[in-house]
Amino acid sequence: MFNRVSLALLAAILLIPAMALAHGNDGQPAGEQGGVVAAPAASTDSTVEKRMSELEARQAELYHTLAEKKTAGLASQISERLTISGLIEVEAVAEDVKFRGGGSEGASDLTLATAQLGFDAKLTEAISGNLIFLFEEDGDEDIEVDEAAISFNHGPWNARVGRQYVPFGVFNSHFISDPLTLELGESRETALLAGWGNGVFGLSAFAFNGDAEKQGEEDHLRDWGASLVLTPVEGLELGASYLSDLADTDAELLGGVDYRRRVGGWSAFAVANAGPFELSGEILGAVRSFAAGDLDVDGDGSGDKPLAWNLELAWYALEALEFAARVEGSDEFADQPELQYGVGASWGVWENTSLSLEYLRGEFDPDFSSPDDAGRMADRRHLVTAQLAYEF
Repeated sequence: MFNRVSLALLAAILLIPAMALAHGNDGQPAGEQGGVVAAPAASTDSTVEKRMSELEARQAELYHTLAEKKTAGLASQISERLTISGLIEVEAVAEDVKFRGGGSEGASDLTLATAQLGFDAKLTEAISGNLIFLFEEDGDEDIEVDEAAISFNHGPWNARVGRQYVPFGVFNSHFISDPLTLELGESRETALLAGWGNGVFGLSAFAFNGDAEKQGEEDHLRDWGASLVLTPVEGLELGASYLSDLADTDAELLGGVDYRRRVGGWSAFAVANAGPFELSGEILGAVRSFAAGDLDVDGDGSGDKPLAWNLELAWYALEALEFAARVEGSDEFADQPELQYGVGASWGVWENTSLSLEYLRGEFDPDFSSPDDAGRMADRRHLVTAQLAYEF
């Protein structure tokens, strides 16, 4: 199944640029429809700027990528150099899990999924800093420093040092639930990042000292990665990234245990806008198998090679209303759906407020699923999520 799905996804990623190129420049600009990176538009027309401001104030979703989520908010001025932004997300979740061999179990909950407060300080045009506090009601009731970094900008050059999410993967999505690519690839580290970009081409590289270490090695700053993003035409974005040690991601594949063999990770994505439609695809995984002694969930003695992919189609029916469909999956990624698909809708119900609803159906591989407390193995899952999000 993995080979068929992977080939289909790679074909879709290759077709995304063709769709955008065939549509020409009539596609909806990424800045208006939540593309991964909005290309700066130079315009002196105050009417256009006012219209863009109105659209941003009332939109179906407040963000579409992890990077956009971390900058969500209105950046209200509280002093000459300091701005404040915030994001609140409350979610209602209901799920029904079917087990292999019969039986099922349902659950529902109402949670404060996100409470995010960010401060940005601009010392000069070249030097700035940001500090983000985050609370998520996921069993850990502590408020944490999510990001704290100093940024430097000089023409096309930029650098950032501090606690940050490194650019491994993009995770573009129109759903409430994180895509499986994010579950595998999200990486927050204290890192040094440097980059160069001109609006069409962007390249960045970063270095950090990750928590995962090879057996027998000293603890040094030896982990690194790189990211490339291309915007060849309006409404089309392509990119790829590499991480030297996939065990360092927030997925904690090895559970903090030192490993025998270092395994890198790779990702590729494409996002295309054509009229009221957006098509996006991303694939992220290990460059080779882990040593069997490091990661071998199914116990076949060959070592696992985790991979995740996500494909989404979004339709912007109205300025503040969008619908989306998702098909995603994974291979050799423990306790995650082997195949998952569903639909969702988002509505900008009030200014800076979004209401979303989604349904996802997941199918699990028994070889990569952990039994519950009663020893039952999940076979299928129906998941319904509603979210009310507000930024200030």
